[in-house]
Amino acid sequence: MTIETIRLRDFRNYTALEIHPHPGVNLLFGQNGSGKTNLLEAIHYCALGRSHRTGMDREVVRKGAEMGACGVTVQRGDGRCEVSVKLTPGESRKKQVYIDRKRANRLSQLMGRVQCVIFSPEDLLLVREGPAVRRRYVDMLLSQLSPGYFVALQQYQKALEQRNAILREAKRTGSLSGSVLEAFEMAMAQPCEVIIPMRRRMIGRVAEIAGEKYNAISGRSGERFTMRYEACLDTDERIAQQVQERLRRGRQEDLLRGTTGFGIHREDVQLSLSGREMKLFASQGQIRTAALSMKLSQMEIFNKETGEAPILLLDDVMSELDMTRRTRLLQEIQHTQTFITCTDESDLEGCHERRSYRVSLGEEGQGCVSEIHEGEKVAAPMEEEPDFT
Repeated sequence: MTIETIRLRDFRNYTALEIHPHPGVNLLFGQNGSGKTNLLEAIHYCALGRSHRTGMDREVVRKGAEMGACGVTVQRGDGRCEVSVKLTPGESRKKQVYIDRKRANRLSQLMGRVQCVIFSPEDLLLVREGPAVRRRYVDMLLSQLSPGYFVALQQYQKALEQRNAILREAKRTGSLSGSVLEAFEMAMAQPCEVIIPMRRRMIGRVAEIAGEKYNAISGRSGERFTMRYEACLDTDERIAQQVQERLRRGRQEDLLRGTTGFGIHREDVQLSLSGREMKLFASQGQIRTAALSMKLSQMEIFNKETGEAPILLLDDVMSELDMTRRTRLLQEIQHTQTFITCTDESDLEGCHERRSYRVSLGEEGQGCVSEIHEGEKVAAPMEEEPDFT
């Protein structure tokens, strides 16, 4: 999978931009705040329909503009595909997705069209922070591979929000309708039939590959990196019935809290190094290596499942790695189209098969991108490019 064209209009600090990246490594360097990460964010939008930095779509529309847009033309094994996302905060349909210039009716239609894996300093939170960060990692991985998983996750989340709203209202009024709760508990339970088995299988696969990647990057065969799925249920038998029963038994306690205490939204993935919980004992270097290993595992799984390598986005990561880990990382990604942001072009010294872009700010604060090093010649872009009108 290779991105041939990236196009932005009124996206973050870019008024208009079009670039044709290298099929291998693309280096985006410049001062902090110049707009390097914004380019990675645009690719992420085209893959998952959302930002990796904010949950507020209006934040990515350039200040003063009524509409922002980003789009990519990607070459896949089954042909060329165009994906674009329009963000219009002032309209009822604030976000619109287009696939090959046709508006998608559902966000699930976007999943899998452009597959990407992003690694940024915030991904260190995979180890440091709470369960929500690790669940999000698993959910983003599975959603790109399975639109059915994405739909099930949406259905569960919607039913959970409705059940919590009923609990809050009941806590306020002192009146709780068991029949109304039961309907939403059933709506929560059915998607779990899809979600729990898929999470269990996927985390097992990631754990196996991540352990190998950790040793390859760290060079320390004596350190054993492991991952364990802490599911809300012990077995995958009668999942819907088990979930409904647990929710029913927990109603009174949930009423006191005003929120749902049981479900897949409480699950976790435990990360350990040589049998010790990483969050408590791991060094900064070990945490970086573990997070990066999980991301590289995601890449390998995408490749095995689809027959294509995903797009890799590395946001301000190279400066955080020592020379040994940096060299081993470059070896791991040599057959993958990669976009790397950094402040200094020398961070990628020794990688010759690349295209370098300097990212800077114009006089009015707009993002400017100029090609510094062309790299190998790439295929000519399509005669017709997707528009955002």
